[in-house]
Amino acid sequence: MTKTVPFNDLNRIHNPIEEKIMNKFSKIVKKNSFVLNKEVEEFENMFSEFSNSKFTIGCANGTDAIELILRGLNIGIGDEVLIPTNSYIATAYAVSRTGAKPIFVDNDEFYLINTSEIQKKISKKTKAIIAVNLYGQKADLKKLAQISKQNSLYLIEDSAQSHGANNSNFSNDYSIGAAYSFYPGKNLGAWGEGGAVTTNNKKLYEKIKLMRNQGSIEKYIHPEIGFNSRLQPLQAVVLSEKIKKLATWNKLRNGVADNYFEKLKNIESITLPKVRDGNYHVWHLFVIRTKYRNKILNEFTSHKVEFGIHYPIPIHRQKAYKDHKQFNSKIKNADSYGRQLLSLPIFPYMKTDEINRVVSVLKSYHI
Repeated sequence: MTKTVPFNDLNRIHNPIEEKIMNKFSKIVKKNSFVLNKEVEEFENMFSEFSNSKFTIGCANGTDAIELILRGLNIGIGDEVLIPTNSYIATAYAVSRTGAKPIFVDNDEFYLINTSEIQKKISKKTKAIIAVNLYGQKADLKKLAQISKQNSLYLIEDSAQSHGANNSNFSNDYSIGAAYSFYPGKNLGAWGEGGAVTTNNKKLYEKIKLMRNQGSIEKYIHPEIGFNSRLQPLQAVVLSEKIKKLATWNKLRNGVADNYFEKLKNIESITLPKVRDGNYHVWHLFVIRTKYRNKILNEFTSHKVEFGIHYPIPIHRQKAYKDHKQFNSKIKNADSYGRQLLSLPIFPYMKTDEINRVVSVLKSYHI
């Protein structure tokens, strides 16, 4: 019986570290230390070193991480924030939850926010740009930083899909802060929900540290209005153990991507992803583009190959934003690509025969 090629098999990275993590869980339980304990602080320090940032603040999830940055910068009612429309809707929700309005921008050929489209979207109400480092690579932060500086805007990174990504052509200090998600399927994933903010700005760090804990550092003293968005110690334990392996896992993802590039390069019916100059891509997703997606999906299903679609409906066409002035407006690349994008299986320790199965289906299906 033919085994299914999984879209992502977390067991392959979890099995070797499970026992160690469970032993640490047991120690936390015995100490009854369940909120903002030393394990959370230890992970925050590890992640600061990993991301080359001065400060890390753990929080409940990636959406909260974006919202915390926005609120930390006093962005709210009456303000506008530019975001790419070809992204997971959580980026927009974080803006909306502050009372600000997301303004949707098209993507470029790398599926990243199109820097040439930004200037025309800036208004007197614009306060920030959120660069989503989509699928595993950095946006053009150098250009975005220039635009932000010229227009007195904050530059924020949504790094939920880019743990370990970098670019040799720019500094890590272009953005005021970066938001991370540790959703289980991410390159660095928790065993549940989790998130973090990284920043080099001490004032922003101190404010976010208050806000994520009900606006408090000292019990019953609340100098800021905040909410409950704390990273749980059990998740900090998982993340602290997994971050030690992340560089290796990202290299393994690059190996799978290299295989795909070599074996799929001559198939005219698909467009392979592109990597921006200087980028180290960590391949959270390997996304191809094809006009024949539905037909190929049928082939994948019949050959027991799992797949993903990221993202079929751009945010500006989601009914959640039916009252938005850009709802159902034409945004060229996002609209076109949304009908063509197809995510292939990619994960650490993916076997050669599994890669070949994926390639074989695509090669055998000539349009």
